[in-house]
Amino acid sequence: MYVLHIWDQAGVAFILAKFQQMNGNESKVIRVKNADKYGIDEFYKEYGLFVTTEELVYKSIEEARRADVIHIHSLPEMVINIRNTYGESKVIILHYHGTDIRGFSGDNSRIFSLRNILKPKNIVGKIRKRRLHIKAQRLADRVIVSTPDLIRLVKGSIFLPNPIDTDHFNKKMIKERSGDVYEGVLVNSEVTNVELAMSYCRHKKINLNINIYDRTKNPIYYKDVPNFLKKYDVYIDLRFVDRKLLKNLSKTALEALACGLRVLNYNLEFVDNLPSEHCPTNVVTILSSIYSNKRNRPEINKLELELAVLNIIYGIPILLRKLLKHS
Repeated sequence: MYVLHIWDQAGVAFILAKFQQMNGNESKVIRVKNADKYGIDEFYKEYGLFVTTEELVYKSIEEARRADVIHIHSLPEMVINIRNTYGESKVIILHYHGTDIRGFSGDNSRIFSLRNILKPKNIVGKIRKRRLHIKAQRLADRVIVSTPDLIRLVKGSIFLPNPIDTDHFNKKMIKERSGDVYEGVLVNSEVTNVELAMSYCRHKKINLNINIYDRTKNPIYYKDVPNFLKKYDVYIDLRFVDRKLLKNLSKTALEALACGLRVLNYNLEFVDNLPSEHCPTNVVTILSSIYSNKRNRPEINKLELELAVLNIIYGIPILLRKLLKHS
């Protein structure tokens, strides 16, 4: 069986491809070259097919011709392209990873602008985006989400735990802990709010020496992440996205657990070991069964109904503009 992964998020597609190959299948990830500042593409380059931005769509369609399963990460429009080209002859999987379906306003401050949200242009844009997602979900054979909180956003979706490459993230060369004061690290990323996280820790009186690392200004290459993590005792996994505290463990937190660190989770509880569900061989086994089982018809019917409603709502402003133009 040949599995083609289109796009990658945080190395998930590459890890799946790696362990699918180890399982005896052919598996590759098609990606735009030079689109990754963290060096994940370089680290897993033997599992990748790299193209230019202009080539991504037609090269993906071309490569999909010989694939049995097309596993698409975060690109709903690609589901539509592949299905329109190959009809029902291919198994197509749509995989969401977080802000691709949850959304991200880009504003993690405390300021909330209702006026901005209610602008007609923004409302129409959200309807258009929702239509795209629903159409892609309807056309996909299965829809996967990477965290449990996303299930409520995607009707009929299946939760697939994020795989952690335990060949790369492991307890080798981890430092010995000494003393009663632990060194913790809080990583600032593009979709988190360090100020809120630190305020939360102070309010709850967390007894840790907390170091803040801003990876938006100083990216850590993927190959160096294990050594970076092993400088610390605790990884602080408090992520406020659009001012909301996320309750799932982040992929970096899971990597920290694999490296032998403790993780302080959203509930300010310590987690000590990587859950077995994130072992890549277990994830790939679950994924094989997902590939072979299609959704039932009632789930698709619900999506078709929602799409019909969205089409009507979306068509109203377009119709009004046409009427005003000819009046």
